[in-house]
Amino acid sequence: MFVMLRPQIEVTPSTALIDVPVHITLSGFAPHQLITLHATLTDGMPGGEMSASSHAIFQSDEDGNVDLVSQAPLFGTYEGIDPMGLFWSMHVQSQRFYSPHSLDTFEFAPRSTEIHLSAEVHGKVIAKANVTRIFVSPEVSIEKIRENGLVGLYFYDPHAEPRPAVLVLGGSEGGIGSSSQFAALFASHGYPALALAYFQCDDLPDDIRRIPLEYIQNAIQWLKTQPHVHPEKIAVFGRSKGAELALVMGSIDPDIRAVIASSPSSTVCIGCDTESSDSDHYSPQSSWSFRGEPLPFVPWTESQSREANERLQARERIDHLHKETWQNGKWIEDASIPVERIQGPILLLSSDDDHWWPSAEHCEQMVQRLQENSFPHDVVHLRYENTGHMIRFPYIPTTRTQLNGGTAKNNAYACEHSWREVLLFLERAFPKASWTKG
Repeated sequence: MFVMLRPQIEVTPSTALIDVPVHITLSGFAPHQLITLHATLTDGMPGGEMSASSHAIFQSDEDGNVDLVSQAPLFGTYEGIDPMGLFWSMHVQSQRFYSPHSLDTFEFAPRSTEIHLSAEVHGKVIAKANVTRIFVSPEVSIEKIRENGLVGLYFYDPHAEPRPAVLVLGGSEGGIGSSSQFAALFASHGYPALALAYFQCDDLPDDIRRIPLEYIQNAIQWLKTQPHVHPEKIAVFGRSKGAELALVMGSIDPDIRAVIASSPSSTVCIGCDTESSDSDHYSPQSSWSFRGEPLPFVPWTESQSREANERLQARERIDHLHKETWQNGKWIEDASIPVERIQGPILLLSSDDDHWWPSAEHCEQMVQRLQENSFPHDVVHLRYENTGHMIRFPYIPTTRTQLNGGTAKNNAYACEHSWREVLLFLERAFPKASWTKG
């Protein structure tokens, strides 16, 4: 009996937020057939352009089906059973960001992207499907903020009742690009979010050099006045250098009621190594200032600073330089962040193959300090093994490991698991029953 084959790719859901997993199945193929499944991204990520691709070779079962939820590829860009393996294992061919250092020219676009799936047999494509990945929910509005000297992007649902809000701080990449991606996701989950640039954007400082903490305080006060924000439920989320800043801010500003620090330091670290942008004279500077005075910090020697710059240009790890200065111990007591002063729960995310600085060790130091000071709020430290510095949100390519560390698979797991934990942490910190003001 002749049976006509109708090969097809099914994706459920075919349209969803970027952090929602999808279920991919193949059906209508010949029994025990080798099928190469390709995934291609061509229209980028928010704030820039990106092209990336992955593939996996499967063998269909006796009914001509493949289910990525229960089946591992024979070969491909990922190994083992992983329903989202095609997404994080993409090799990035090209990437270009739209001027993240200028609010005028920066656009949070695209708001969604398509990943094209194609099934190939004997070198011929016989089935196709598209998956739409949404970076920010349609109901979320995006507003460029230039008030009280602030430079940021505000993501919010204009029709929502007042809710807990998140101030988002990026890392040493500067500008507004990275923080806006997180802010968009927070807002898509119901939390108004301000992605705040604090250097290398418009008229802000050109480097991390004595950034006034009052600037961040102004942003918190601005958030509190927004009609969509519950003024007593403000969280700060920071990554890398922004995580250090988030912890520092939590220690001095009682309006911050929860802190999420991803790949942080337990100390104030060196900001830059000159007193001004046009100076060649070596003069290590604190990253932050408060009330006109630089915060105590862990400095580097001139040779350490020179080595760090050379290694970063060569895309090599620099965590050993941070370890050298921290193990010296001379500056640690004064430069340590007094995290016990934070007025709410703390979530710490770290990795033990962090090529920028030993974030896992410093999270453990902060946990110990909090315990010794009988910290009254919840503290969670999630430490990820064989994982690098770039713990972000799930289901985006994690294959660029050279400077950041870890493996693509472990980094992908950390992104997925930690993001779920971030959202659960916010739910615990600000239960919905308490969202009503007054």
